[in-house]
Amino acid sequence: MALPRQTAALALAILLSAIGFWLGEAGGSPLRDLPINVGIVGSIAVALAVAGRPMIRASAGAAMIGVYTLTFFGGNASFSRAFNECVDRGEEVRILLAEYHRRHGAYPEALKQLRNPLPCGRISGRTILTYEMTTNGYTLSFRDWLVDHTASENASFFAHK
Repeated sequence: MALPRQTAALALAILLSAIGFWLGEAGGSPLRDLPINVGIVGSIAVALAVAGRPMIRASAGAAMIGVYTLTFFGGNASFSRAFNECVDRGEEVRILLAEYHRRHGAYPEALKQLRNPLPCGRISGRTILTYEMTTNGYTLSFRDWLVDHTASENASFFAHK
């Protein structure tokens, strides 16, 4: 009887850790309601799934809060590294886009058509760069929960709130 509960608790703990990392990599404020509520509710669910006395359940819940916090901030560190890399190297993408345009006479439909390693990637492999073709060129942007950075074919990155 205890083995299925322990397996369910472990699976729930792994899922909650992955969700924590994903929420951290999203780049939002750590003090927003969603990450905090997911961590608390998920940790309570893990504690309730663990078989045993109340002290064991409480310890499992407290440990899960710690693990969730570590995975969330691990994801947040991945996002911060990608964001800082965009600040430092975002202009390289504009140069690649200009070279592509010079060779092909048009801008690419998507950044992956540049066939170059792009800065601003997170551990999950997703980039924080947003690229959109416009009638006459493109817009390129990245943001965190405080600042938007936007560029186009005619203008370098400009930070604004």
